[in-house]
Amino acid sequence: MTVTLSTTADIDLEVVRRVAWHHERIELSPDARARIQARRRDFEAFVAANADRHLYGITTRHHRGARTVLPMEERAEYHRRVPPTPPSVGSPMPARLVRGIIVARLASFLDGHAGVRTDTVVTVAAMLDRPLPYVPERGHGEPGDIIALGHLFRGLDSEVDFGVGGAMPLVNGSPCAAAALADVVLAGRQRARLAEEAFALAAEAILAPLEHYDAVFERLWGDEHQAAALRRIRELLDGGHTPRRRYQAPVSFRNAPRMLGWLGRLQAQGEECAALSLRAVTGNPAFVFPEDHPPYGAVLSNGSYYNPVAAPLMNGFARTWADVAQLATHQGQRLIEDPDGPLANEAESRTSLLYMTQTGWAEEARLAAQPTLISLGGVSPTDTSTPDLLAWRLAHEAGRALEVSLATLATVAVHTIEQAGRRPPKRLEPLFEQVLECLPVGADPGAYGPGLSRLADAFARRVLETSQDVSEEGAAVSGG
Repeated sequence: MTVTLSTTADIDLEVVRRVAWHHERIELSPDARARIQARRRDFEAFVAANADRHLYGITTRHHRGARTVLPMEERAEYHRRVPPTPPSVGSPMPARLVRGIIVARLASFLDGHAGVRTDTVVTVAAMLDRPLPYVPERGHGEPGDIIALGHLFRGLDSEVDFGVGGAMPLVNGSPCAAAALADVVLAGRQRARLAEEAFALAAEAILAPLEHYDAVFERLWGDEHQAAALRRIRELLDGGHTPRRRYQAPVSFRNAPRMLGWLGRLQAQGEECAALSLRAVTGNPAFVFPEDHPPYGAVLSNGSYYNPVAAPLMNGFARTWADVAQLATHQGQRLIEDPDGPLANEAESRTSLLYMTQTGWAEEARLAAQPTLISLGGVSPTDTSTPDLLAWRLAHEAGRALEVSLATLATVAVHTIEQAGRRPPKRLEPLFEQVLECLPVGADPGAYGPGLSRLADAFARRVLETSQDVSEEGAAVSGG
């Protein structure tokens, strides 16, 4: 399948999902090619009319080199190559994130604000059709994304004649922030659904009174996202076992709809901000057109390398996923302790020992729920760094821990229901059967590790919307 792009406005979460997650290719429309070419002519005319001015990375070098206007012969040499950028080392980014960065980088190109040649844009889009370069996942202490973008685009200077303005539009800006936020938001969709189903399955296992989820609270709480969570839990529990317990369930079961409501609100905010970030012009400097700055336009150095919403939102997802993991851990422990739970039905402790595993993964999520603030380090003129890719990694770790925590909760809940000789509500049957396939009641203790691994990996595949092995994308667990 191919995604055809015409303008920057065409780039949204659906495009990222298709291109980054499902490996579709990108093609530029004829209108896009014509627009890029026309704006390139405007850019060249501007540079020719302002050849003696300090234009960052165009008539000067980058970083401290911005203080000096280059002689013409040195400019030509400088424009032929990707400017030097810092390296990093370690494990590579997952392919889906690298592909998302390429998509987000194109946003500054399609409407002409990067002033690049059409051949440059076509070559960048064509990177999606071949093996990707190594881009390190860690060690990004720069303002903007120059470490990641340097690794990603350095090889293009042997393929493309960048012309006037060089390769600065490739390596300066904040497309990594937009792609990272989009990746977290896309993963958030299915993690929220998994949490709803696991919490509903646990509520069914402990036979939580349905009054906890009464529709009247939709009005009393006054929050549309909490109302949606209440409705979803009622739908999932519809047709469940009766009679139910005559007294209230533990607090962790009663808190669940409100926490899920907050997760829904955060997801909505994340989707809005990810869409804005993907469409934003994130190059520095940016070329603005003659109609905005007569007669030739202007090259403006700006803060486009900094995305103010990406890291705080990804921190918010990490914190919330960690909270959901804590809630799942409490529910799992309460099920194990319940008089009708695994402790009462197992001659030898098996499922009832899973609270230890769940506690460990909840702590992993808690560790990842740290704020990533703007760094105090830096040397003028680049005197701050942006923490977006660190925030992405921590959110990814928290989400991975949540998947295992939910898999463990689902296992305890299913074994509780199965050992009691009950059946789950109809809408929870697929999850119920999936758990039993991976971890049947009475399985040998040696099978618990591989079984939990299969279940957690199945959850991870659901989050990533893929049927492929998830180990290269950071599978939740591995068993043997």
